[in-house]
Amino acid sequence: MLLAELREAEPLLMTGAGDSWAALADKVTTRAGEFGTYLHRPLVKEQVWGGLTAETAAERLGRIRWYMDIAKTELDSVCTVLRACGEELLNQQDLLKAALADASGAGYKVSDDGSVTAPTVDTAHMAPGDIGMMHRDQAARAQEYADRIAEAWRGAQAADKEYAAKIKLFTDAANRCAKGDWSHLAIELATVGSIENELLTHLGMPDAKAPADAVHDWWASLSPDLRGELIEDYPQLLGNRDGIPAADRDHANRLYLPTLLDSLETRYAGASGDEAAALKDKIEGVRGIQERLDRERKPYPYLLGLGEEGNGRAIVSYGNPDTSENVSAYVPGLNTKLSGHFASSDVDRALNVAQMVHKKYPDTSTASIVWLGYDAPQLNDFTWSSTDVTRVGDAEAGAPAYNSFLNGIHATHESGAPHVTAIGHSYGSLTVGRAAQLPGGIPADDVVLVGSPGAGVDRAVDLGVGADHVYVGAAKNDQVTHLPSQEDVMFSGPLNKEVGSGSNWFGTDPAGRDFGGHHFSVADGRDTGIVGLVTGDLPAHSLYFDPRDGGRSLYNIASVVAGHGEAIVTTAPR
Repeated sequence: MLLAELREAEPLLMTGAGDSWAALADKVTTRAGEFGTYLHRPLVKEQVWGGLTAETAAERLGRIRWYMDIAKTELDSVCTVLRACGEELLNQQDLLKAALADASGAGYKVSDDGSVTAPTVDTAHMAPGDIGMMHRDQAARAQEYADRIAEAWRGAQAADKEYAAKIKLFTDAANRCAKGDWSHLAIELATVGSIENELLTHLGMPDAKAPADAVHDWWASLSPDLRGELIEDYPQLLGNRDGIPAADRDHANRLYLPTLLDSLETRYAGASGDEAAALKDKIEGVRGIQERLDRERKPYPYLLGLGEEGNGRAIVSYGNPDTSENVSAYVPGLNTKLSGHFASSDVDRALNVAQMVHKKYPDTSTASIVWLGYDAPQLNDFTWSSTDVTRVGDAEAGAPAYNSFLNGIHATHESGAPHVTAIGHSYGSLTVGRAAQLPGGIPADDVVLVGSPGAGVDRAVDLGVGADHVYVGAAKNDQVTHLPSQEDVMFSGPLNKEVGSGSNWFGTDPAGRDFGGHHFSVADGRDTGIVGLVTGDLPAHSLYFDPRDGGRSLYNIASVVAGHGEAIVTTAPR
């Protein structure tokens, strides 16, 4: 490959060719399905034809279906190789063009062989020492440009050679198939797997432990064309990576959503028992999110995370966190999982905050986020002691992910300094509290705790943002906020705090006078007592974000999110 060939190449034609192979694979999939439905399945299962001839025909049809499945896999694999090749060449071309542009802008000339010549300078009026210094500087700069050009050219040469060899594997496989050898193509498939695992590493993507700002710097270094191609190929990975801008994460996750939904539905069709129930929840959650994305426009919803791990993952933002002055990230708690209820109730809470901020503070811009990036504890059969509700493990596991997400908000923000509010509801307040205890603290300006059974700290000041930036809301009849400390339960039984000293299950009661911070007004809520706690009927625990039943709660939360904590309607602590 010559330097001029790399400069003038059109790598996107390669990725486009890969897309064509993928389209062909889809057609094979469709035909294979029709083949099974209308030919093979009636013969085998409906037994419309019997005898030796029918058995022979069924065996032959089954083998043809198997061939079609192999062909589909091969076609998809060719797509992967072609797209990876195009993306690698596009990256090297971008590096070459950047080096050429820098050299040309400085007046240096680049020959077709990659050598670089410094510009001619009139030295008639220069001292000999200055002339020598200038020549040394020019030589160093020329060498720097030449090295960059050579590195891009060598990278392109290596990619060209590597992918040509991999494409030849599939060419040879096609020739074998044409001769009747349809044996399983393990070598080719292993090759494709290595491509998918190695390409992003070759392109310089930081590893999974890298901070969000390193990811953002890497992403910004890529050309827009290459970023677009990578989103097409790696939507799940990039859509959930902190440090990738919100618009790109949203694009990636919207691409990934139908793939995830199809996978869940396929597995649900053959599942039973607990597995089927878990898949059904996730299917309803993904469908619910899809419906919201399809119909909602103002404020615009951004899908910043989506996945099926654990109880499911989803991050939805109303407003662009990269351009908004204020960003809030609400962490849900007890019983939250990716489900139809999450897609309606919990996502509604984020929307309610966004709408209230816009209503009360129309001159400011806000992104309101619901962050389900961890496994919240589940109240199984309404028994407290046998679940993770009573342990800190889920919060400790979720805290680093939450801080990483907030660091990503800072890394991708246009100004780099948004006003960030961390909101924890129920057990989510413990997750926020644990995040505040990690090295470096929580990357937020204000903390809001509502319906909290304790944040795992003794005082508001221990959350690391200053007691004056901690805000607490607790409904009078919210049983979760009255859960006694574990020691009190041991000696006095549940819901008896008389022998305690302002302690909740996870530490000092945030609603108590000993905790500190600001306490804001919330409606009392309907009292369902100990029966409600046992049966899970907890209306007062769910009213904090409700514009109708929560009293002044939503207004108070919105005021803090908008940076106007002084405007909250206060109440006396317990």
